[in-house]
Amino acid sequence: MIETPSHDTCPFCEYLSGAARCAFVTRGPLLSSFLNRAQFERGALLLVPNRHVESLLELDDTLMGAIYPEARRLAHALIRALGAVGLNMFQNNGVRAGQTVSHFHVHLVPRYASSVPWRRFHESEFPHTPIDELEALAAEIRGAL
Repeated sequence: MIETPSHDTCPFCEYLSGAARCAFVTRGPLLSSFLNRAQFERGALLLVPNRHVESLLELDDTLMGAIYPEARRLAHALIRALGAVGLNMFQNNGVRAGQTVSHFHVHLVPRYASSVPWRRFHESEFPHTPIDELEALAAEIRGAL
């Protein structure tokens, strides 16, 4: 059994329910995506199931089958909208693997000619981007879907 992060409430479920504000890029029947508050690369976003699932180990086959096609669709939009020349896609399961929110999520991070390919991302190193800026960026990406 893996240890997932402990929270009083799930911040992603708060976004999905409308209890907290975020910059959604997509809202689908199974999955949603929104911009990461820590924009370590312009357009870094998270793809999440609409229902609370803590890790990869709890995903059912339907969700599992929906993730990669949606990630690919979003990747194309990031490239078209923002001029990305590469993309990182990663996902962490358990505290020891770097998971910081106990709701399954896939990171999609556009990379640019100026990006440092081997740089690791640590959210604590980046300030949170104001929500109004994130919402404008989300609209830009949505326009490329």
